[in-house]
Amino acid sequence: MTVDEEVGRALAEMGRTLTPQPDPYGRARARYRRDRQRRLGGLALALVVSLGGAALAIADPGRTTQPPPADSTESIAPVFAWSDKLLQSPPRGVIGQDGDYVRQLSDLLLAAQRRGDFPRLAVAVPVNTVKVLFVDDVGGQRIALAAFVRDQPDPATGWPSAAIWLVAKEGASAEKLASTAAVQGVGDGLEPYESFAVDDPSDPGKATHVAVAPAGCVFLTSPLPDNRVFQWAPEPTGSYLIRTPQTQRPEWWRVDCGTVTRKIIPGPGSLAPKPITDAQLATAMSRVRGSAPEQRARLLVSQYAQSEGYRLTALPSAVWGGNVGGLPARTNDGSPPAGEPSVESGKTMILAAPAAGGGWLGEVTIDLDQPRPNGVVGTGTSFSVAADPTDPASVLAVSIDNGVIGEGAQRSLLVVTPGAATQVRVAQNGREVATAAVSGSGAVVRVPPDMTDLVVEALDASGRTLATAQVATDGAPSTLESDTWNQD
Repeated sequence: MTVDEEVGRALAEMGRTLTPQPDPYGRARARYRRDRQRRLGGLALALVVSLGGAALAIADPGRTTQPPPADSTESIAPVFAWSDKLLQSPPRGVIGQDGDYVRQLSDLLLAAQRRGDFPRLAVAVPVNTVKVLFVDDVGGQRIALAAFVRDQPDPATGWPSAAIWLVAKEGASAEKLASTAAVQGVGDGLEPYESFAVDDPSDPGKATHVAVAPAGCVFLTSPLPDNRVFQWAPEPTGSYLIRTPQTQRPEWWRVDCGTVTRKIIPGPGSLAPKPITDAQLATAMSRVRGSAPEQRARLLVSQYAQSEGYRLTALPSAVWGGNVGGLPARTNDGSPPAGEPSVESGKTMILAAPAAGGGWLGEVTIDLDQPRPNGVVGTGTSFSVAADPTDPASVLAVSIDNGVIGEGAQRSLLVVTPGAATQVRVAQNGREVATAAVSGSGAVVRVPPDMTDLVVEALDASGRTLATAQVATDGAPSTLESDTWNQD
């Protein structure tokens, strides 16, 4: 997977941005939570842009420390504590063991920042020193991570210091690595776990990945889990991890600090080749219900596999395709758009794949027949279910309102049925709630938005029940991933 594709994955999942608040620690805490939510919700990526932060100030000639949060009981306090542990760590990487090179690089970076060479780091709060945390030659490039130490939190972001990733040619001098041309990523600060990806010059279209944790922590990796069972093995590099295109593989990563596991994420990459082969597409389409165009399916299978990465243990399959009409039109706040038709329609496709944590993850994609007033041309949602939704004899029911339902509106369920079904019935505690006719193994049925524990039945022409299922869980939570830097 290229860096551009990984950045696209990340941007697609970013639903909110940083909003200034009166308390800088509150802003830092809110941002950490949003970043963590994005990572655990479907995106644990190594990005060109590093996000995170640690607060630093000169405490004595031999140590840099972050000023404590205003309220040490807030959940951001452990994050700052772990960030400080990363800050106090010795430089990692082979070149990081060259003390003269590291000192020269630190001095050059500090001088460049004070000259204003790094606009992202030109803030009112002075930078006192620079701490180099990683330097190594990887895949024909020299890569470095450094932290810029401040007296107090940046009032604009809430983070007490900044982080920067630098890339130059293999063997580059400290002057070359400290130049503005080498800057590849500037973050608001230094999180306890920092990761980075950069295009690999020796393998065009592929990326090199670097991840760094506090000294004393250990990286472990495992092949894709089989029935949730990992085969963890420690990495020889200890508290940092490097993956080049030659060493990248389908795997998961884990960081242990002492006896506590602080992070578990899928490694970079996916099972999707580029492009999907004809044989793989045939397999993906082998159990599809309804009508799904192969060209569209090829694109969506590839995109979904890349977006979910190694959360999936196999390439996605097409579950259903067809045109969905009569959907309540939506604006950003869920209300009907003023002066526009109250319904919309679109070409729809459902994909699903087995998940590393067990069960199945899926995605509904709707290409709208008419763009919305705000320019949106498509919508969709993700879901998870326990049973195989690609089974042609099964029922799949997914809420397609994407969590946004206007006042007085009903919840729309897209139901996929066995081929012989003619009607869908929804019940709660044995009482019928709604029904809908089936066409092309699919139906849209509307139910009150606050109803839970619904059971969906597929009936044939005689009224016989062919299959039943509960409504799929909204979203695609991973039961395997974890991020506990914000815990003591």
